[in-house]
Amino acid sequence: MGVCGPRLGALPAAALSRTLAALLTGVFDPPPDRLTVPWPYLLAGLMLSLAAAGAATVVSARRPPLSVLRDL
Repeated sequence: MGVCGPRLGALPAAALSRTLAALLTGVFDPPPDRLTVPWPYLLAGLMLSLAAAGAATVVSARRPPLSVLRDL
């Protein structure tokens, strides 16, 4: 999840940001030379989502299997 998710999300995010920058070029004064990537925010979001997924996995793994089956 921590390896495939960022790789699969990077391509659509790059395409969307290039499209938005091209559409909004007339709005910016002066227009940007290149796009920037907020790496600290992206890494913080990745770490928080991995921690949340790990915590949810631990909580669900501690439930007894029979109670999980009854809930279905």
